[in-house]
Amino acid sequence: MRLHKKKNAPPEVAMSPLIDAVFLLLIFFLVATMYKKKDRDIDILPPVSRSASRVLTDDKNVMLGVDREGTLFWEGVPSSRGEIHRRIRELGLNDPDRQVRVDADAEAPFEQVAELLNL
Repeated sequence: MRLHKKKNAPPEVAMSPLIDAVFLLLIFFLVATMYKKKDRDIDILPPVSRSASRVLTDDKNVMLGVDREGTLFWEGVPSSRGEIHRRIRELGLNDPDRQVRVDADAEAPFEQVAELLNL
């Protein structure tokens, strides 16, 4: 009795799972890049200092600022002195361990910066 050998077909690469994986990765990276931190910075030119260390911004810190015209900012939004004072008081009562970061322009009026630090 004679047996015929079957010829093996060449292996095929299934493209649909590969395409699915590529599209899932594409969607993942698109969604991951959409999460942006809230921009709380103000447009200032900070003074030059040789002894100051670079501190990275933290979302938990409260950002206060003064620009060159003397405008006060709370979290990047222009605010009045009274409003900032009220918010700092509430912050001190509710979360006394929260850090506050003060950014001031190099040409900001010294009186405004001192007043903000005093608050």
